[in-house]
Amino acid sequence: MILEGEHVRLRPATAEDLPAYTRWYTDPDFRYYMGAEGETFDTLLSPRPNGANFSVEENGGRLIGFVFVTGIRTINRHCELGLVAIGEPDARDKGYGTEMLELVLGHCFDGLGMHQVSIRTAEFNERACHTYAKIFPHEMRHRECVWSDDRFWDEVYFDITEEEWAARA
Repeated sequence: MILEGEHVRLRPATAEDLPAYTRWYTDPDFRYYMGAEGETFDTLLSPRPNGANFSVEENGGRLIGFVFVTGIRTINRHCELGLVAIGEPDARDKGYGTEMLELVLGHCFDGLGMHQVSIRTAEFNERACHTYAKIFPHEMRHRECVWSDDRFWDEVYFDITEEEWAARA
């Protein structure tokens, strides 16, 4: 399945994407915000049956990031966007992250029939918090549960329901 947007497209992630993912994780700034690469690589190479892994390309075909849908629960109709990143530094701050989130949320609600979708990040990831707050209307915090830079930070949770998603259109 390919999800087409104005500037980006999401396609199924494959093992052939691993060299780009590996290159991104050698960037200290990327690794600071994303954490250890183990979860990303494990998820890419062994997709879980209750998830969907997408690589993100600019419309010209250049691989620039990824978004992984995790924990799809069919009875509760909930899932989480587990890993979301723009790996190419020159592709950041161009609205691609917002567009890829809108595409994957459309898939979660319209394609998978989800009722609610959530995402989370550490409060020091200001770029992610800013992007998520534009799309996800509800925010809550798990206080001081992330250790980084010699201090504790809050983990910020965002979510949106299918009614809130439909109201955006």
